[in-house]
Amino acid sequence: MEALIKPELGLIFWTVLIFVILVFILAKTVWKPLLSAVEAREEKIKADIEAAKKARDEAQIVKNEIEERLKKLSGEISEKISLASREAALEREKIIEKASAQAQLMLENAKKEIQSQQLEVSRQLEKKVLEIALLASEKALGSVIDKEINAQLSDVLAKEIASGRIKKVNG
Repeated sequence: MEALIKPELGLIFWTVLIFVILVFILAKTVWKPLLSAVEAREEKIKADIEAAKKARDEAQIVKNEIEERLKKLSGEISEKISLASREAALEREKIIEKASAQAQLMLENAKKEIQSQQLEVSRQLEKKVLEIALLASEKALGSVIDKEINAQLSDVLAKEIASGRIKKVNG
């Protein structure tokens, strides 16, 4: 055990010489490719880091643009919704006005129709009253008045009632 602890000059010489030769051989064959590989790896990592930073910056720019577009679109959508609401309210008012006008027109037409029917009923009633009066006078007078004179009398009486010379019983 003691021999391992005591250094000998020959062993140290050969160990140092082999180490120097090994370092020289490694320097000529392995160190340059190893160092260039490490440097290439380091450059690739730097380039990847730069690309990632650039991509992150571009993504942030795109995100900001998208947010601006969304805000703009949101504003446009709000404007279109409010415009559509106003147009719908105007259209609703137009429809209500149109329906009201149509209802008023229908009411006026119904009143006119009722008036014309009342007038027709009044005319028919007058005609029937005239016929009854003529029949009654014919019965009362008998054969004194013939049928031709009776027709002329009824025509004259109808014309006078129509012209307003003879007042109607109702009004």
